[in-house]
Amino acid sequence: MDKLYIDEKKRILERYFSKKEEIINKHRAGAKGLDTVRELSDITDETIKDLAKISFPDLEEVSIVVLGGYGRRELCFKSDIDISLVFKSDNFESLKAGIESFYYSLLDLKVDIGFSPRDIKTFLELSEEDLTVATSLLQGRFITGNRDIYDDLIKKFKKLIRGKRTAYINATLRARKMRYQRTGSTIYMMEPHIKEGEGGLRDFHEVYWIARVLDDVPNYHYFVEKNIILEEEYQELMRAYDFLLKIRNEMHLICNKRCDVLVRPLQEEVVKRLGYLEKPYDSEKLRESVEKLMRLYYLYAKSINTITKRILKGITEEDGFQLFEPIDAVFSRTATEIDVLNRERFERNHTNVLRAFLYFKQYNLDFSPQLEYLLRKNESKLREHRDDPEVKKLMRTIFSDVNNLAKTIRKMQEFYVIDDLIPEFGYQRCHFQYDAYHKYTTDAHAIKAVEELENLKKLDHPHKKMMYELYKEIERKDLLIWAVFLHDIGKGHKSDHSVLGSKMAKEIMLRFGYSQRDANIVSYLVLYHLEMAKISQRRNMNEPKVINDFVKVIKNKELLKMLTVLTWCDANAVGPNIWNEWKNALLWELYFKALEVLEKGLSAEEIQKRRLEEKKRRLFAMLEIDLGEDRARFHMNRFSEYYLISTPIDDIIRHIKMEEIMFRTKKPQFYFEKKYGIGASELIIAVDRSVENPLLVVTGILSYMNINILSVYSYRRKDGATIVDLQISTSTLEVVEDQKFEQFKDLFNSYIKGEITLDDLSRKSERGFKAAAVPPPTFVKVDNETSDIYTIFDVSGEDRIGLLFDIFRVFTRFNLFVHIAKVVTQGERIRDAFYVRTFDKEKLTDELIIKEVKEELLKVLRQEEF
Repeated sequence: MDKLYIDEKKRILERYFSKKEEIINKHRAGAKGLDTVRELSDITDETIKDLAKISFPDLEEVSIVVLGGYGRRELCFKSDIDISLVFKSDNFESLKAGIESFYYSLLDLKVDIGFSPRDIKTFLELSEEDLTVATSLLQGRFITGNRDIYDDLIKKFKKLIRGKRTAYINATLRARKMRYQRTGSTIYMMEPHIKEGEGGLRDFHEVYWIARVLDDVPNYHYFVEKNIILEEEYQELMRAYDFLLKIRNEMHLICNKRCDVLVRPLQEEVVKRLGYLEKPYDSEKLRESVEKLMRLYYLYAKSINTITKRILKGITEEDGFQLFEPIDAVFSRTATEIDVLNRERFERNHTNVLRAFLYFKQYNLDFSPQLEYLLRKNESKLREHRDDPEVKKLMRTIFSDVNNLAKTIRKMQEFYVIDDLIPEFGYQRCHFQYDAYHKYTTDAHAIKAVEELENLKKLDHPHKKMMYELYKEIERKDLLIWAVFLHDIGKGHKSDHSVLGSKMAKEIMLRFGYSQRDANIVSYLVLYHLEMAKISQRRNMNEPKVINDFVKVIKNKELLKMLTVLTWCDANAVGPNIWNEWKNALLWELYFKALEVLEKGLSAEEIQKRRLEEKKRRLFAMLEIDLGEDRARFHMNRFSEYYLISTPIDDIIRHIKMEEIMFRTKKPQFYFEKKYGIGASELIIAVDRSVENPLLVVTGILSYMNINILSVYSYRRKDGATIVDLQISTSTLEVVEDQKFEQFKDLFNSYIKGEITLDDLSRKSERGFKAAAVPPPTFVKVDNETSDIYTIFDVSGEDRIGLLFDIFRVFTRFNLFVHIAKVVTQGERIRDAFYVRTFDKEKLTDELIIKEVKEELLKVLRQEEF
C-alpha cells in the first residue's frame, strides 16, 4: 500500500470527522433533526466518493449505491451505513482488490457498515425473496461509479415489484402488525421504541415504501396534492418526524452507539443535553422536564401514527362499487365503513360530527376517507356549541353503555373531539408520569380502564367472573362508566388529584345535563377511587374500626359495588402484572366485610363479637378432641382476643400443633403451603423465647434469598412462643417452590446454631435493584387514629433487596414489636404499612421516640448510614 494512498485516506477521514464534529455542535446548538441527518448524509456521501476514488482503479466498472435510512438522506449519528456495490456478473474478479480496499477504508468511519457486493441478477433474486432487501432498494440512492448499472438495476427492480405489489404490501402490513406487538402495541409506553414502536420513525417510512410501490411517490407532499391529507397535517407530520430524528440523534450520542428505546435514564440525559432543563435544577425540576419531553413525544408520535394510517388507508383502498345502506338522512354504511350521503348536509349541522362517533360505536365500522376529511375540517365547531342540548344528549347516549366505548373514545381523541367537549381531558393528553409503576400516560390509562370494564364480559381470566357478576348487579352502569373514565381527571395539577378530580368530574357531569344526584355519585366515586386499594392492601381488615370507618364512607351497597369494580378497572389498567391473585383476594375480603355490615345493619364490632363467641365454642370443642380438656384450656387461656378474631380456626389449630411439637423437641417448627389460588405461598415459623427477634431473622433470610414478602403476621403468646406467619412469592409474583422452602429451613437452622449472623444476612442482601432514574417520593407517616390498639407506620420509598429487613432492624432497635406488615410494591416504589406496639403491648405515643423512629426509617429508605 503506497504512501500516497495512506496520506490521501488520512486526509479524507480527518475531513470527515472534523465535519461530523461540526454537525454534532450544530445539533446541540438547536439545529433541526432533518437538517442534521441530511447534512450528515451529505458529508458521508463526499467521504464515500473520495474513498471509492482511491480504492478502485476504474469506477466505471461498478455502481456504488447506498440503501435504507442513509439512502433517504436521513443518516443518524450511529446508524448503520448500508452500501451495496452493484456490478455486472462478468467482471467480479477484476473488482476484488478494489472491493476489499474500499471495505476496509469504510471501517475507519467508526460506525457499523452494511456492505454487500452483488451483481444485478443476484440483487433482483434477493429482492424477490426477502422483504428487507426489496425495502432497502426502494430507498436506494446512487452515489458514484457507473450510473448506467444503477439505472439498469432500478428499471428491472420496478418491473419486478409491479408484478408483486399486492404481495409486497401485504407483507409490509403484516410486518407492521408484528412490529407493534413486539414493541408494546401502544404509542403511550413509558419507555417507547422511537424507531420501531407505534408512532415511531418506521411508521413514517413504511407508508412511503408502500406509496413508492403503488405510485412511485416522490415525497410526502404528494399526499396533499392528492387530497389525502391537509396541508396543515403535512406540516404537523414533518414537525413530528423532525422531532423524533433530533431525539434519536441525541440518544446515539449519549449511548455512543445505535440505541432506539427511550429508557428512563436516557430521558433524563436527553432533557439535560437538549436544553429542556435549565441549571441549576433539583429532582423536581428534572421530573417536570422529563414529563414535558415525553408529553411532546407522545403528541408527535400520535400525529405520525394517525396521519400515516390515514395516508395508508387512502392509497391502498381499491376503487370498487360497494352496496351502501342509509343510516339516516346524512350518513350511510357499507360492509366496511361509515360514509356520508351528502357533504353539504353534514356540514350544515355541527351535531353530525358527534353523531358520526355514535354510529362508529353502534356499528363498529371505521370512517371512510371522505368522512374523516369532513371530521377534521369541522371538529372545531363542537367547541363553539358545547352547550347545545343535542350535543349533551349525544354524549350521554355514547356513554350510556360500555360496548365498543374505549375504541370510540380513542377515535374521538384522534380527531380532538373529546378535547373539545371535555377540555379537562384534553389537558391530560399525553400527560407523562415519570415512574416505573405507571406504564401508560394519564389519558391512555383512563381509556384503558374503560376498556377493562368493557372486557369484563369476556371472562378470559378467573378474576373477571366474579367481577362481571358484580358489575351486572349495578343499576346505574352509565354513572360507573363515567367514573371509570374520569377517575384520574385531576392529575397533572399540583393539588391532590382525587380531591380536584372529584370537583372536576361533578362539573363535567352537570355540563352534560346529568342531575345533581348523578353528578354527586360520580364525584364521590372519583374522590374515593383509591380507598379500597389503600385499605385492602395497607390496612388491617380484622380491626372493626377499619371496616366501620370504610362503611361510613361507602353509605350503601350500590356505591360499594361501583367502587369495587372501579378499583379493579383502575388497577388492571395501570400496566401488565400490576394486579395479581393476592391483591384480588384482599379486595374481595374488604368488599364482603363491608357488604355484611351494610346488609345486617350492625356494626363490625357487633358482627365480630357474635362470631367470636361461636368461634371460641367451636375451637374449644375441636381442641378438646385433639388434645384433651386440660391442654385445650391451657391454650385457650393463652390466646389474646385479637388473635382469636383475626386468625382462622384451621390456622389456630395448626399453630398449636406446631407449638406442641416445638416445646416437646426444643426445635423451631416450620409449615409451608403453596396457594396457587392467590399466587403466593404461606410460610409459618414457630419458635420459643430462646430465639431473639425471630421476625428480624425470618425477613433477613428471605431478603437474602430474594423472596418477595406480601404480608407478615407475628404473634407472641404468654408462654413465650412466637408465631410468624407470612405470605410470600417469587420476585415475579408466583408461588415459591419446595426447594426454596428447604433452603430457608437450612439457613434458619444455621442461624440458630450460630453459623451465620444477622450481619452476614445483611451483607449478603446488598444486591439491590438498579436505582430509579428519578427516585420515587420518600416519606414516613405515623397514624395513631385508624387502629385502636396499634400505631401504624406508613412507609414510602425506593424498593431494593433487603429493605424490609433493614426496616425491621429499626423497629427492633427501638423495642417495637411488629404485629402486622402489609407490603405493597408499585414498580420501583414501596408503599408499606407496619402495625407496631411497644413490648408492653401498648400503642407508641411518645412523640420524641416517634420522631427518632421516623428519622431512622428515612435513613434506611435513603440508604444512608444508620
